Amino acid sequence: MKMLKNNNQQVIKRMAKTSFFRNKGKNLVLVCAVFLAVFMLFSIFTVGLTYVKMEKRQNIRLSGADMDAIMYGMTKEQVKKCENSSEVSKIGKVGVAGYAISTQWDDTLHTWLIYSDKTYWDEIMAPARKETKGHYPKQENEVMVTQTALEDCGLSGLGIGDTFTLTYGDDNGTEPKEKTFKICGIWDGYGTKKVFFVSKKFYQQSGYQLSDVRSGRMYLQFKSKILTTKKQEEFREQMDLGVQQALFFTAETSNSVRILRGMVGLAFITCLSAYLLIYNILYLSVSGNIRYYGLLQTVGMTGTQVKNLMKRQMCWIGIFGIGGGFFAGVLTSFFIIPEVVRSLGIREKVVVAFHPGIILLTILIAVITLLLGSRKPVKIACAVTPMEALGYCTVTSNRKSHRTKRGHVLKNMACRQLKKDKKKTAVVFLSLATGLSVFLVLITLIESQGARTIVSNYMDADMEIVNDTLMKEDTKDWKPILDSDFTKKIENISGVKEVHQMTSTKILVPWEADFANTWMRAVYEMWMSEPYEQSVEDYKAHPEKYYSYLKGIDEAEFENLNSMFQKKVNKKDFMEGRVCILYRNGVQLKEKEILGKELTCLLPENSVSQGKCTFQIAGVTDDNRYAGIGLGPDLIVSEKWLEQVVKNPFVQDMTVLYDEEYDTQTEQAVIKAIQSLSDSRDVSYESKIEEMENVKKAQGNMKGVGIGITLILAFIGLMNYINTVSGSIQNRQVELSVMESVGMTDRQVYRMLVYEGLFYAGGSILLTGTVGLLITYLCYQSMNYRGIAFSVPILPVSAAVLLVLAVCVAVPVLAYRLLAGRHSVVERIRGFE
Repeated sequence: MKMLKNNNQQVIKRMAKTSFFRNKGKNLVLVCAVFLAVFMLFSIFTVGLTYVKMEKRQNIRLSGADMDAIMYGMTKEQVKKCENSSEVSKIGKVGVAGYAISTQWDDTLHTWLIYSDKTYWDEIMAPARKETKGHYPKQENEVMVTQTALEDCGLSGLGIGDTFTLTYGDDNGTEPKEKTFKICGIWDGYGTKKVFFVSKKFYQQSGYQLSDVRSGRMYLQFKSKILTTKKQEEFREQMDLGVQQALFFTAETSNSVRILRGMVGLAFITCLSAYLLIYNILYLSVSGNIRYYGLLQTVGMTGTQVKNLMKRQMCWIGIFGIGGGFFAGVLTSFFIIPEVVRSLGIREKVVVAFHPGIILLTILIAVITLLLGSRKPVKIACAVTPMEALGYCTVTSNRKSHRTKRGHVLKNMACRQLKKDKKKTAVVFLSLATGLSVFLVLITLIESQGARTIVSNYMDADMEIVNDTLMKEDTKDWKPILDSDFTKKIENISGVKEVHQMTSTKILVPWEADFANTWMRAVYEMWMSEPYEQSVEDYKAHPEKYYSYLKGIDEAEFENLNSMFQKKVNKKDFMEGRVCILYRNGVQLKEKEILGKELTCLLPENSVSQGKCTFQIAGVTDDNRYAGIGLGPDLIVSEKWLEQVVKNPFVQDMTVLYDEEYDTQTEQAVIKAIQSLSDSRDVSYESKIEEMENVKKAQGNMKGVGIGITLILAFIGLMNYINTVSGSIQNRQVELSVMESVGMTDRQVYRMLVYEGLFYAGGSILLTGTVGLLITYLCYQSMNYRGIAFSVPILPVSAAVLLVLAVCVAVPVLAYRLLAGRHSVVERIRGFE
């Protein structure tokens, strides 16, 4: 007989409300599921957006400007194309106006004279500055300085209004010039700080032009931060670059599509984790109430009315779950995480980023998940007949007889329990593994962005010490500062592991029709304004004007350099001086045009042979560590061979490695040794520790925000499992009580639950260690625009694995103990009925 439908919507509304508040225990699990999912999504999206902004700020600080691309040299036509381009939002122009040579206090300077237009100074560079006092130079003799540049010139202590005399070089002839400058401003911040910013008037009389690649720099910002490789190539073609010109996109811009793909993947995994959390709990809870919905049909409810009743219950669950999740998310994102960051000793204020779209996205995902998660249980509840509902069981697998197996009975029972409802077990596995995988992905990405990881020096040296006098053209001004006594002094410092030297001597490469002629032509095309044909006769007659250097490296440095070549250099030939490695100096020569060529050079007067040496070029490097200041080709040879043919070659560079990386005590001892030199002003050094500190300053609170993300994920992952297992134990109360009624002791029940937890933990960890690790690697590589080697952080991951094991074991036992309470077996079975 077909039942008649009753229009009792008001009754259904009241039933839904009454049922929700009356069954607080069961509905609390559902509300908690929605609460945790919304809390996770809101917090991760909010804090994740903050982390992305922190990383953007870090990149701005490390590069010294907010730019997407930089172009070397610019014609008026190219500038006009950029100004008219619909893709370019800002154009900043910078010009090298000269270089500092000496002051009365120091004659080995590293400071440059730079001109900046208003757009670059006020907009593109501004985010990389911490403070600015005074004003940008307007008069020809005014300069904007940094304390770092003043210290480099031996002018520490000067301030705004003070004057100093500087000897400098520009493009107006080869003779140095002297000028008295007035400090009109002082700035501090990030990026290159050994610069004096000069006025437009000074630049106009320097002889340089913005169209010259040696001087002009055009900094570009694009309207879209996502540029495909095709778009980048199209823009390059539009610029119609000259032979000497170059256009470079920043690492994050050139890899923007990869980074976006990785971020979308992370967002998808996070949303999947939220979906699995809600779906699993809804499926368990609603399936457990099928008996109740079947009984409602016995008193006249239709399937449609049952469906409406369940939808209204889901609505109540959504209201409380979503509301509570938002409140907890706001509290955590805007208050708790900043406090955690401050407690970690990070003083910089955390400004949590927020966007209204996060609210809409979180609500949308939560609502869709509620609808999808309840779809199948609702369908089952509406389709089941009253008689079928009375005998409904959540286990969907077919019953089979089981023979008693040899081995541990409780283990076998726990294993069979996981096999009973394979779908539920798979969802639990996937849910826990997803949480672990998201944690693994983010902790790996965050650790890879650590200051220690980003910092990398040549040969991973802790310090590089340079004799600056060797960069002077006249060898009479060279000083043997880094002599054998100083080397021994550094080697004898406690904590110093290795010291490697690079020696240097000036050479001449006379003109010859083969390689020397090819090289000089390429150099002129790349770096010089006049054509090579105007200088070739002068080069033939006066090769001393076109000098270069021999750089001697030891065996360890050769091994390091040789490891970077596809075609390896023969070690024996290199050590015996038969072959050399060429520094390419940015010229447009391919390796096939270089390798195998022979090169003859004239050795200096203090050489043993006082004659010529001929090398075969066996390798090519672009590492500017080996760059000289001459136009001729710089050659890298064996240090031992160089010492045999040249008497007492000058040590240009020393790399120092410590026993323990980032050892500040050893660092201070090395710095003290440098400062004790009589010519310490003529020595500069680069410290990995100082570079790390600069990166930390650039990062600000970035790592603290990353820690906040991982804390949220760790908490959510655990609560996900707790919620899921609690719901599962709640639905198995009768089954567990029946087991006790036939002789199983409490201890045996607990042990069986412990085994179940271990199986869940083991399966989830296995899934994370295989599929999750693969996902981690793919996400990492898609966002790894710095080229940092992939490495899983052992300590955080080990701690997470141990925590997962502990929680998976403890939760089922505690859940059963709380649900069973002090009730007897009979009371529990009857209570369920």
